[in-house]
Amino acid sequence: MGATGESVRRLTDFGHDPTWSPDGKQIVFAIERITSPGIRFNVNSQLWSVNVSTGEKRQITEPQVVPDAVQPNWSPHGQRIAYWGLRGGQRDLWTVWADGRGPVPVTQEAHMDWSPVWSPDGNYLYFSSDRGGSMNLWRVPIEEKSGKVLGTPEPLTTPSAYSGRLSISSNGRRIAYAQTTSTSNIHRIGFDPSAGKAVGQSVPITQGSMQVSTPDLSPDGGRLAFTKLGRQEDIFVVKTDGTELRQLTDDPHRDRGPRWSPDGKRIAFYSTRSGEYEAWAINPDGSALQQLTYESRGSVTELAWSPDGTRLAYRISGIGPFLLEVGKSWKEQSPAALPPLGEPDAWFTVHEWSPDGRKLAGHRTHADTSRRGIVIYSLESQAYQRLTDVGVWPRWLSDSRRLLFLYQGKIHLLDTRSGKVHEALSVAPHAAGRFARSRDDRTLYFALRVTEGDIWLMNLE
Repeated sequence: MGATGESVRRLTDFGHDPTWSPDGKQIVFAIERITSPGIRFNVNSQLWSVNVSTGEKRQITEPQVVPDAVQPNWSPHGQRIAYWGLRGGQRDLWTVWADGRGPVPVTQEAHMDWSPVWSPDGNYLYFSSDRGGSMNLWRVPIEEKSGKVLGTPEPLTTPSAYSGRLSISSNGRRIAYAQTTSTSNIHRIGFDPSAGKAVGQSVPITQGSMQVSTPDLSPDGGRLAFTKLGRQEDIFVVKTDGTELRQLTDDPHRDRGPRWSPDGKRIAFYSTRSGEYEAWAINPDGSALQQLTYESRGSVTELAWSPDGTRLAYRISGIGPFLLEVGKSWKEQSPAALPPLGEPDAWFTVHEWSPDGRKLAGHRTHADTSRRGIVIYSLESQAYQRLTDVGVWPRWLSDSRRLLFLYQGKIHLLDTRSGKVHEALSVAPHAAGRFARSRDDRTLYFALRVTEGDIWLMNLE
């Protein structure tokens, strides 16, 4: 549109984080939308461009050359495009020729690096990173034409605790950036399974400035396993009254998505401790760490136990869901691949096994992350059923008929037979995150996300 808002014209029906080419004739964008660098739903995002005059679209990067690319930024003389991508759990900066050839790494460390922006003269690449402790602004000298890094990253310390999404003025003397403050703690709330709605006020189980995710309730209802996010991502266990917090993993690897086994003796999770994300298991006291999957040709995520504890469902990013037999060693395993979803560039992200053992619930993962929807898979008919066009992370109620799922920071209830959907829990103006339920369906445990943000302006000397 025009600078004063006139002549709005739609160029594409997909894409996020658009940035102009220097001549103003093209816009480059990514498939995946980034709300936070620590949370990724599609780790195979690609870059596309669109001609502003004609609307012609072109895919710039190919997954064989660039496995993942988000938040692109075109260099000032049009030669290269900077982006960041996820490889083996690391978030690093890269540049690539404007036609998608020759990716060159800019950073290759365990730090979280994102939001790259070229300086107007092309001599620096500015970005956000937690390499100094808090998420702050950095820059690295670079040769624009080749992408060769010419020195080590330099800090541009800001007074905000978390800085990102920067934009540089055309004269290079000012930087605008966003400061965000986000917390996420586990809350407990009553639930009426007959009415299908939360009741009463929520009660915090964890408190403070931490960020937690993916709570999962033990079979006896006494403890919660969860992931603590941040520079280091680890698995924790806490009693449902908030006492006896125990840290199960403590290392630089990213440990995510804990799921209790039906007998309560093991906790499965996925981790980068062997390189790419693979499935692992650990005892609730932190002992007997065991790797479950090996060399999966992609990131293993989203684990789900069968009700009898003999099988584990999981997803390999960009490939699809698989089932393995837990009691066998990896050499004895022949993981069974579930059939493809049957849609171009779409996969089934499995999330939970139904209590009756007959179905798997999950959501549709598409190359364009705005295209979601709840899906169930019948193990008997080996067929998928798409139930909604929106929503993620479904969890069954004990009747194996109704599902709770997340959409726009609210928990909704879906009847898989009638297709009816209604809102079950809203914590507006805040957002509900991943959640778990008690076996009697009368209590929900969810991550309550509270986010605040401000715009800052920095003057460079």
